[in-house]
Amino acid sequence: MLRKSIIIAAFTLIGFAGYAAAPSNTALAGDKNATYSGDDNSPSRFSDVPPGFKGQDQQPARPVPLIEFWQPYVHEGPYEYEFELPTGMVVSPGLVLFGSINTGLEITDNGVTETASTWVTTANLFLNMTLSGTERILLGMAPLTQENGAKSRYLIDPGRGWKSEANARLSTAFFEGEISEMFPNLDMDGRLPLDFEIAVGRQRVVSQGGMLINDSLDSVALTRSTIPFTGSNFARITGLMAWNNVQRSNNIDDDEGELYAIFSAVEAHHATIELDMTYIDSTRAIGDQFNIGGGFIRPFIIAEHDVDTTIRLAHSHTPGQSTAQATDGTLLYTSFSWAPKRTDNIMYLNLFGAANDYAPAARSAGGPLGIMGLLFSGNGLAGAAIPNRASDAFGGTIGYQMFFSPALRRNLILEIGGKVDDNTGGTDRFGVAVRYSQAVGRHVFFELGGFAVSQESIDEAFGVRTKINVAF
Repeated sequence: MLRKSIIIAAFTLIGFAGYAAAPSNTALAGDKNATYSGDDNSPSRFSDVPPGFKGQDQQPARPVPLIEFWQPYVHEGPYEYEFELPTGMVVSPGLVLFGSINTGLEITDNGVTETASTWVTTANLFLNMTLSGTERILLGMAPLTQENGAKSRYLIDPGRGWKSEANARLSTAFFEGEISEMFPNLDMDGRLPLDFEIAVGRQRVVSQGGMLINDSLDSVALTRSTIPFTGSNFARITGLMAWNNVQRSNNIDDDEGELYAIFSAVEAHHATIELDMTYIDSTRAIGDQFNIGGGFIRPFIIAEHDVDTTIRLAHSHTPGQSTAQATDGTLLYTSFSWAPKRTDNIMYLNLFGAANDYAPAARSAGGPLGIMGLLFSGNGLAGAAIPNRASDAFGGTIGYQMFFSPALRRNLILEIGGKVDDNTGGTDRFGVAVRYSQAVGRHVFFELGGFAVSQESIDEAFGVRTKINVAF
């Protein structure tokens, strides 16, 4: 019953927001400035001559994709290969293949097991078919990574040998578009509230910075993103339903789980306020779960510095018995970042506090504390230095990112932080982390870093992280 109520409420809210925000036909009919002139000599008509860019001679050459058909990618000039569908939609197709390869040596000693040295390699391939400026189809593969996160790697120590995780699974496959652009014949005068975006397929969903959801879901989403609420710059509301690939807080796919969500945001008075709610319907053994999260994002002037501030509060609740996947808990996260005067550098302070056992609604890898910084997140090839689950714990990180070249192609991050674990048998940790990044040409950058962590009652942990990223 609760599931059905959430579905009905979601689509009722989206529909109401769309129609409530739309101007009435009466108002338009009485507005003398709302008339349309088909005169090609009208002063309000856009010119057919492309104006070009300011300083066009200094613009870098456009990036050329590995494979490109039809409408060129970020190419200036008129659209090519245009044709019109019976709905009135004008299509100018373009097909682009792009992706990246990441590879590097990862050395990890967690203070408990034997030091592991592994060379890890991943790849991401995407085929993007653009139909217009708002409609596209995106297919993606991670051919060297399994759905459970296992990556292709060469074991150096302990043991030696190649572990292949090769597969042909589609990691991304969705269509997105805007209803008013796909069916312009329904409202050529632009008077109906048809500015809804739709996305359907296997798509990445991130909510509350990843604290609530950070997963690729087989889902359908309907969004109204241009709601002109009084006193606001913009407002957005989305209803989403996911029927497959819902990975719970333990990063394991819930084959029986269905996720229903409402995401909303409004920007007013230089602040963005978010409110998101989800409900997962599953079996009794796995457990249903309700999540709610709120976010507040706003810059403040503090000591003559522009300080970007983010505050997020998330709560998980299971209406039944707690399980390994569904638990009750609350997580508070705050982040402050600013640029010291007369520099391009960035300093940041992140803090968190978790009560009970907070469980995100859906997460494909790691825990909700992955947004805390270097110590709490992996580098895409290896895991975090400090466990990033959120259960009866508090802590934080403070870091400084320095840029060295005029083009900001080299940077160094220094970070210290820790986590106090109040669980029975929990381990307090305090550590330092460093990462140096360097861009090489237009398609390559590499990273070199590491960490050292002092762990209560067990040996210290350390690690070396390297990565070469080739983008094409």
